[in-house]
Amino acid sequence: MRCKDQISLLSSLTLLTVFCFGCSGSGTEVQLENVSGVVTMDGKPLADAVVVFVPEKGNPSTAQTDAEGKYQLAHRGNAMGAIPGKHKVLITQGQPPAPEIDPDADMSEIDPETEAGLEDVGNEESSNPNANSGKKNPIPAKYNSNTTLTAEVKAGENTIDFKLESK
Repeated sequence: MRCKDQISLLSSLTLLTVFCFGCSGSGTEVQLENVSGVVTMDGKPLADAVVVFVPEKGNPSTAQTDAEGKYQLAHRGNAMGAIPGKHKVLITQGQPPAPEIDPDADMSEIDPETEAGLEDVGNEESSNPNANSGKKNPIPAKYNSNTTLTAEVKAGENTIDFKLESK
């Protein structure tokens, strides 16, 4: 009987080891590259704008501009940067429009309370009381809800400036 117990224990330990190694490095960590820049509107720094970089696959990175229009992207929590590759870029004031997110992305950190109603941010009055306090978004829709902006994030430091025009 002792041999049977040892085989059972050995089998259990083997399965546990395989399971642990299979779970570690499961691809949850992504490569990020630093992205910063300046956003201007009609040649003047655009303060308090939300900048969202939406990659072709994976979670978006976001930032808020300071009084000088400077931003630095953050990705999911405290990780700084953005996923390398092509991105659709949205710039708005108030809460950012809801970007299309990879269905395989980890959405565990998303708060549905704060994500509700984001699709209404654009040039129209928002029915969401948290979105820019009901004020009209001064940034044209071609930079947010109907964005035409794109950016390429490459390996290393990326300085990507946006020169927006109000008309």
